[in-house]
Amino acid sequence: MNTLNKTTSSQKAINILFALGLTAITANTFINKPSTADFEHITVKSLKVLESSGHPRIVIANSEFSPKGIYKGKEFVDVGSRPGMIFYNDEGTENGGLIFMGKEKDGKVSHGLHMSFDRYNQDQTMTLQHIEEDDYMVTGMRIIDRSTLPIAEQIALEKANENGDLNAKKKLEELEKQGMLSANNRAFYGTLNGDAMLKLHDKQGQTRIRMIVDKEGIAKLEFLDAQGNMVLRLPDDQKL
Repeated sequence: MNTLNKTTSSQKAINILFALGLTAITANTFINKPSTADFEHITVKSLKVLESSGHPRIVIANSEFSPKGIYKGKEFVDVGSRPGMIFYNDEGTENGGLIFMGKEKDGKVSHGLHMSFDRYNQDQTMTLQHIEEDDYMVTGMRIIDRSTLPIAEQIALEKANENGDLNAKKKLEELEKQGMLSANNRAFYGTLNGDAMLKLHDKQGQTRIRMIVDKEGIAKLEFLDAQGNMVLRLPDDQKL
């Protein structure tokens, strides 16, 4: 019996020492985290690259975990599902990204890839995209004018206005008169439903020049005035 008791006591002592050793190793692992790690494969639903400040720099995510709109490191608007990769500037504010999706349902295709580059504290000013939706298809580059009004401020005013804030409504009306809420197309180069084209627009977003080679192979160059009226078409033997 004494021998059994001694053996049991020794085993308990060994177990305690083993547990303490394992705890020490685990604690050391958490305290002294390795600076690098090598993987052959990694499978995730969301991946974030952060600056030392904690601000995001890149977020890669599926539909379920796609990020909300972020302004200076804080979420400020739900922009819906957008699987892909979102970019952020030095202040943790979104400044572009690459999103993509596509499916066919009931014989209809809904497909799109969209890469955008944002103005500082604003929305996209250049996009590269391919979109197919029913009988509509566009592939090309678009340039868009944006104001200097921070988009977070604009959305906050719009939300307040929707909730009946009269001061927010007045402020939005003033900004509209100043042209601070506009987002006007300035240029497009690509194809639209089979027509290859270059379109140039004025500051108000009105098309002023169209260069087109249509799906039938007919080429034309058109000039328009500020009201959208045709002023010149080449070749000039076509009726205006």
